[in-house]
Amino acid sequence: MKETFHIAAVVFDMDGLLLDSEAKSREVLLKTGQIQGVEITPQQALHMVGRNATSTYQFIADMLGNESAARDFLAVRDRLYEEEFEAGRIPLKRGVLEVLEALDEFKIPRAIATSTRRHVAIRKLSKVNIVTRFDYIIGGDEVANGKPAPDIYLKATSLLGKLPHHCLACEDSPPGLEAAFSAGLRPILVPDLITPTERMISHAWRVVPDLVEVSLIIRKAMATTIAA
Repeated sequence: MKETFHIAAVVFDMDGLLLDSEAKSREVLLKTGQIQGVEITPQQALHMVGRNATSTYQFIADMLGNESAARDFLAVRDRLYEEEFEAGRIPLKRGVLEVLEALDEFKIPRAIATSTRRHVAIRKLSKVNIVTRFDYIIGGDEVANGKPAPDIYLKATSLLGKLPHHCLACEDSPPGLEAAFSAGLRPILVPDLITPTERMISHAWRVVPDLVEVSLIIRKAMATTIAA
């Protein structure tokens, strides 16, 4: 078991970690491909997990070889996803409320660092009634370089007023994990769609099955600190 430490703050990814949205995103992406007559492989769909809007657009444009076709493709995808969102078919992941309760109990600051555009992230979090549970929400449109660059995590820790190495980062995707690791936080990997690679495991401080386990890590770390 790796060492515990005083947790100054926790920074969370959103899609695939707090929200059970990545599987729905992949489903919508594949459906969009069928509608638009574009073959999307499961591997290509996974490649887009954790990336911001700019990176996703560039990937689609490169794949289709046409920027106009990419815009049309993403317009259809966004419409289909919006229908799923409005229907309430994007629930919280297991353990979200437990981890927020642990943070509240120990008065630990927390932020969201998501590749999703900020205004979209706020809508998603409002839909599941947790938007007010975070001190800061930083979107992928608010930093110069998206994940896997460390920019968004450095901005999150700066806003929280904490040193990165005193903070936990909870992530599910390779770009997000790389971003948190490069920024100097202690990343907890909570796998979603992507099976962890050796590189991902080597960059993770812990690898856990869900956020329930993260809540237990927080409680144990803080109890150890208080006892000391």
